[in-house]
Amino acid sequence: MKRFIIISTWFQIIWFCAVLGNYEWQYLSLLFVVGTIAISVVKTEMNWFKWLGIVAVGVVIDFSNTALGLFEFQYEGFPLWLIALWMIFAWYGYFLYPLVSQYPSLIVSIVGGIAGALSYLAGEKFGAVTFGLPFFTVAWVLFLEWFLIIALILRIYGYEVRNNGGNLPNADR
Repeated sequence: MKRFIIISTWFQIIWFCAVLGNYEWQYLSLLFVVGTIAISVVKTEMNWFKWLGIVAVGVVIDFSNTALGLFEFQYEGFPLWLIALWMIFAWYGYFLYPLVSQYPSLIVSIVGGIAGALSYLAGEKFGAVTFGLPFFTVAWVLFLEWFLIIALILRIYGYEVRNNGGNLPNADR
């Protein structure tokens, strides 16, 4: 449990660095993420193809949200700090899976949908993003997207567990 608390705290530090630091700290956020991934390559046997798939899905969803006017950012283009957030979230999901997989997928997806939507609402309050549509519309869209993202992550990382005797490979190294 101590290891999980450390991993969760590190995830939150990077989240705050990316959201509060926004464009000014985006290279620091990316440096933290790349360093985390580099250490994880040595310390875990994470399936990096699956990790990359989750990152790609998240970036495509947020890019689409931006293109459709749901999100507006301070500068033109898609923010590097948001890509860093997807990279660290996909990493965190790998370590979070063993804990949340004890609960029904529907409940985990609902809680994840709420938490994911709340993280964007917090980002909006901190000035990292502006919503281009009414608040409740954005909140519902984000909830639905995050519900589906969490369900997908449970399926992706659950596949590893089902095919490796019930455990993520070397997740505790």
